[in-house]
Amino acid sequence: MALLTKSKYMNGLQCPRLLWFAHKKQLPEISVSDLHRFSQGHDFEEYVKPLFPDGVDLNGMGFKENLDRTEELIGERKTIFEAGIMVGNLFIRADIIRPTDDDKWALYEIKSTTKVKPQHMPDLAFQKYVLEKAGLKIDRCFLIHLNNEYVRAGDIDPKGLIIQDEVTDDVNKVDGIETNAKEFHRIISMDTPPESCISKDCNKPYSCPLKPDCWKTLPENNVLQLTNWRVYWQLLDAGIKDIKDVPVGTKLTAKDEILMTAVNNGTPVVIKDKIKTFLDSLNYPLYHFDFETFDTAVPIFDRSRPYQKMAFQYSLHIEAEDGTTQHKEFLADGGCDPRPALLEQMKTDLDGTGDIIVFNKSFELSVMRKLAEDFPEHKTWLESAMKRVVDLADPFRSFYYYNPTQKGSYSIKKVLPAITGKGYSGMDISNGADASVLYFLTHIRPNGDNDNLPPKDKVRQDLIKYCCLDTEGMVWIIDGLKKLIG
Repeated sequence: MALLTKSKYMNGLQCPRLLWFAHKKQLPEISVSDLHRFSQGHDFEEYVKPLFPDGVDLNGMGFKENLDRTEELIGERKTIFEAGIMVGNLFIRADIIRPTDDDKWALYEIKSTTKVKPQHMPDLAFQKYVLEKAGLKIDRCFLIHLNNEYVRAGDIDPKGLIIQDEVTDDVNKVDGIETNAKEFHRIISMDTPPESCISKDCNKPYSCPLKPDCWKTLPENNVLQLTNWRVYWQLLDAGIKDIKDVPVGTKLTAKDEILMTAVNNGTPVVIKDKIKTFLDSLNYPLYHFDFETFDTAVPIFDRSRPYQKMAFQYSLHIEAEDGTTQHKEFLADGGCDPRPALLEQMKTDLDGTGDIIVFNKSFELSVMRKLAEDFPEHKTWLESAMKRVVDLADPFRSFYYYNPTQKGSYSIKKVLPAITGKGYSGMDISNGADASVLYFLTHIRPNGDNDNLPPKDKVRQDLIKYCCLDTEGMVWIIDGLKKLIG
């Protein structure tokens, strides 16, 4: 019998095709980053359990054993973790159910997020539906999540880390569960998957793992590369996929006009006077700077919060006006909080008066602000450094330069090859997500189930190479811009 579980129900709400492939266990292999994210949720759950000291934990039990034990504990009116309930072809494992007055029960869902999100309501509603079909009366529903204002100081205080929000009214507003369940069972019984349907749901509530496969059917230069999402979804809904087929008279932003010009002409658009103004505003020497960070749901070091970006590495290329460069770097060895040692070296390495060049400054500035807040002894020089930050992404965000090879993006991963022909392909670490997780698993939590990971020394070499390219790439981009304006 094909069971419709909570996770499959949520898959079906996002996309019928996703539901079919999830049921057939044919989804793409889960990335190291995703596995790390799931493990963060499990870590958080362990801090929730002390808040329910009388609870009986059924985690780890086999399917039948879990069902039988859940039934026994419900009869005994016990609080249960991982309560397994099957009714017909519906099955859930509820994070927590707790008896209340008058033979009723409260349902709790644990989410390692920092707030209640819209997608949590149908999740809870499906569980409530199954529990009530099994004969339990659910009178209250709660969402347990992280308190993003909690700052660790010594051992974790579960009461400070955790927020319990009652969401009963919102859960009770969710309808259509029975109709959806019938339709989702029809889908999982199909011999072939439903047709792909590209829509906003490809990205919400999560980026669909089938998105790369479904979206590869789009033209190389497609309307989803436009910057105005309202317009590009309207075009796609009207059956217009290729940028070259966008009707004359379509209301476009100035940026999208530039993008379409570049695509239709097959050549980059270069607004030389704007680029020159940007380059002339730079104050040498230029300090090309980039952080790498990791984050965890439950803070592991004092003076840190849930999901705070913890800087463990930086690369710095100091460029003189004559084009000569000097490279400096920091990479924490792991084990302890990397921030104190990073700050001490960073203070020396950034000493000077030239502009600090970053790519997409919101990230670097947010990390520096938290460092100043958590380590007030460094606040003065950090605030001075932040005033020197210049965003190299600005001319690309403003489309003073746009190459059709960027595919609508102004990230450094797209800009660098567009201007210089150099890029990140072939590198063992080629993106920030992999850098973050590989550092964490080999340096901070090296004793976990990490048998499939490269050795620590190899990861360190790859991290240094990757972060170095981020800052050397900025040197090359500025040089490329200078050549463009002559």
